[in-house]
Amino acid sequence: MWTLALETTTAHGSLALLRGETVAGERRLESQRTSVTLFGALQSLLAEQGVELEGVGLFAVADGPGSFTGVRLGLTAVKGLVEVLGAPAVAISTLRAVAGVTAAPTLAALDAGRGEAYYGIYSAEEGGPEEEGLESLEALRERVRRLGLRAVTPQPALQAACPELELVGPLLAPAVGRLGLAAFRAGRAHPGPNAALSLDARYLRRSDAELFAAVP
Repeated sequence: MWTLALETTTAHGSLALLRGETVAGERRLESQRTSVTLFGALQSLLAEQGVELEGVGLFAVADGPGSFTGVRLGLTAVKGLVEVLGAPAVAISTLRAVAGVTAAPTLAALDAGRGEAYYGIYSAEEGGPEEEGLESLEALRERVRRLGLRAVTPQPALQAACPELELVGPLLAPAVGRLGLAAFRAGRAHPGPNAALSLDARYLRRSDAELFAAVP
């Protein structure tokens, strides 16, 4: 089965086409022009492998946390595709994709700006996280030291601020695809007719608009 995976929540967005668990091809997306170049890159990737869009059996998309615009872009694109094609879809935490397909407990971290970081702790490719949250960089450093887990990030700036983190590759779509396939095999993918309505964003921080509206 072909899986098309999409990650637009980070600065290094990417697409990947997988045959089973094997990555057949991938594309890096330009962070400042993703909304313009996304579907061209998608068509190019499919054509390179001789695959028709109708031949994709599963769509996997990163649902955050990350850029509010990026999260919405990826989810909207996949919702539109599955609504037209009727294919199943699954949303994967960006943090879980950073951790990768792993059985060993792993802490994944992403820069959240404002001196804070998103983090998640995962111990298997199936099921929910052991913990996900948002905390200061100082608290993240302390957490990594205290837990003694493998801790990773795809962002050099965050690794520089928290040297306890191991730097991993920034293109996350292949991991999104493999984790999406595992979720599909476990029966956790949203079926075609309902996928467009079921996919939702994973925000660990409220938007500035929400925060402003809450101020009395």
